[in-house]
Amino acid sequence: MAQHLPPEALIPWLEAAAEELGLDVNEVSIKTLLDVAKHVAHDVARPAAPLSTFLLGLALGRAEPGTELSALADKLNARAARWAAEQE
Repeated sequence: MAQHLPPEALIPWLEAAAEELGLDVNEVSIKTLLDVAKHVAHDVARPAAPLSTFLLGLALGRAEPGTELSALADKLNARAARWAAEQE
């Protein structure tokens, strides 16, 4: 059953999922991803949140070395805010 948990409570799941997918848990910021999901869900639509976090990960994977997740997240959060303003 799904539960509402603080971000740090998701670390065991992050570790298990990252291991399964061959990813480094140190490259993931739960707080950043949840923040993007929150902004997109509020400013665009709730179903856009998982799509947007997937796109964020895809963009990071294709980005130049040294690109920060937080920088891409800031861009996406800003785009979600503009989206909301454009829809008014």
